[in-house]
Amino acid sequence: MAPFLLALLAGVAHAAVEGYHYTREVQVPAAGWVRVPLDLAAIQHLAPGGADLHVVSPTGGEVPVRIEAAASRTERRPVKSSTVERDDTGWSLLLDLGTDAIPHERLFLQTVRPRLAAPDHVESSPDGSNWQPLAPGEPFRAEAGEDWTSISYPVTGDRWLRLHWRRETGAPKIEAAEVESVTGPALSIATRNADCDPGPPGAVFCALPLPAAGQVVRRVVVEVEGKGNVGYRLDAPRDGHWRSLAEGVWQRDARRTRHVLTGGTEALPGDLLRLELYAAAGTAPRLASYGIELTVQTAAFNAEEAGRYTLAYGGSPRRIGTGSAVAPGEGTVWLEAGAESEHPLPALPATTAAPSVRLGTGRLKTSWRVTAPSARPGSLVRLELPEAAYAFARADLGNLRLVAGDRQIPFYLWSPATPALALWEGGVRPTEDRRARESTLEVRLAQPGLPLTELDLMAPARPLRRSVTVSYMEPVARPPQRGEETKAAVLHETWECMPQPPIPCRLRMPLPGRAPSVLALRFRDGDNPPLADLDAAVWRRRHVLLFVWPEAASVRLLAGPDSLKAPSYDLQAVGDALLGRPWQPAEIGSGGNTAPGGQPWWSRWLRPLMLGVATLCLVLLLRRILMEA
Repeated sequence: MAPFLLALLAGVAHAAVEGYHYTREVQVPAAGWVRVPLDLAAIQHLAPGGADLHVVSPTGGEVPVRIEAAASRTERRPVKSSTVERDDTGWSLLLDLGTDAIPHERLFLQTVRPRLAAPDHVESSPDGSNWQPLAPGEPFRAEAGEDWTSISYPVTGDRWLRLHWRRETGAPKIEAAEVESVTGPALSIATRNADCDPGPPGAVFCALPLPAAGQVVRRVVVEVEGKGNVGYRLDAPRDGHWRSLAEGVWQRDARRTRHVLTGGTEALPGDLLRLELYAAAGTAPRLASYGIELTVQTAAFNAEEAGRYTLAYGGSPRRIGTGSAVAPGEGTVWLEAGAESEHPLPALPATTAAPSVRLGTGRLKTSWRVTAPSARPGSLVRLELPEAAYAFARADLGNLRLVAGDRQIPFYLWSPATPALALWEGGVRPTEDRRARESTLEVRLAQPGLPLTELDLMAPARPLRRSVTVSYMEPVARPPQRGEETKAAVLHETWECMPQPPIPCRLRMPLPGRAPSVLALRFRDGDNPPLADLDAAVWRRRHVLLFVWPEAASVRLLAGPDSLKAPSYDLQAVGDALLGRPWQPAEIGSGGNTAPGGQPWWSRWLRPLMLGVATLCLVLLLRRILMEA
């Protein structure tokens, strides 16, 4: 009877996980709280935030689950002894961590003087004789009220540390020193194929992809080639904007150096980082390689009994009633899941994803042919709207439709967190108005209607303070006189910069609404000369249409009138789960053209009728002329 019961329970559990693209088994030895770490494959296949992750019990019931990052544990230990030495090049601080040194990655120094200059370089040694360089991150102040300075470096288990300063900085006066160790599970990603683009002279901009959105970055380790000191900025996207994560200057004394940027505890909504590098020597540095260390994401659930539990994902999102568990209690057991099993991709319901509702009659603005060479009927397809589509789309994109023949294709509208570059202008100089003691700059956008998010202005590294106003400029409705345009003030900002060369000054201003023809910038210079060699970057929001490729070979994207009501599809209910499914890319053809299929039924007869009427009028006129002759 027992084997029959076990087989019956196994069949129930198997039926419960049908319809999911991926499954993993977890053998739970006893009832209680369980935490299962998710590896790279899992976080790449899960929907954002693990919205489609289900935990199925041995009896086939669904167990509430909580997705959260594994908490890191920190430990600070005092340094056993410290010695300040002087040589021909400057000063050095020798630190002995003791024979029981733990792996450490940050040094805390309590100083006597109010401020301690950043060391030129840091070295480590296991025995006090053989030294190797450690590239420090940018030092920063710790907690307010404590005169501590912290220095980050690659994790090492060496007993000895040695810090160097130039002679002119003076002898370092240290009251206490401690090292910090950060432990906890982590995922590491390393690559030598950085995607970098040249920026202004002496700069390079690099995109560092993450395996998925929603990750917690513990730290970024980069290897940089080039001469002299290098300035850096590390940004992360959020809701179509960029926000700063780190900024500073690496002090370098070698052609190739390794540097560490510490992360945080907040999950990043985007799936990449943006690293800007600036050289003091004029020649742009090169990012030779980089590595990203992520905090492990875990699935926590309360197992009511021992047995085999199943993690299932790549299907429908969790229901509200089983969406999340309460916080795990003490005594949580860490268990590894088995290998990921892949199953046939569950098809979306035909009534939800297939073309069904007929497109209503109405005049269209334009249409484009959609191509997806690698897609097959039933494949999930992603179409990112190109800039040309925004000129015909309404602000909420509610007048856009996808059609196969005369039937609407349901789609899910998604806006990625990472913005797109709408315009870059480098080395521009505002026009001076001496009487008004101000200068102006016009940034002309080639494509109207883009959903703008922000404007980045960069100036050479020098102290400055300017009042900046941004206005949107559009042609007036009536035929304008030469140079006549309407202006609408959008934003006022004070640009203050105390630079840290070679990092340029940067002003980041949000831009609301749709793009105008011209962004007019006015700088209140006062008694200062106009800013020179400005760089301007305009960013916009991105939009993606996710839909299922139909049986029909011809698919078109249509832009209807602004009065068209926004669509409402059942596919929106499974939107989060769609983001975790495999997809094929699609794109639209170059240029838009009128779509006859979308015009009213009588529009095809309008031109022949007008030609017929014109011909009849000509015949009657010719007959009258002949009769009068």
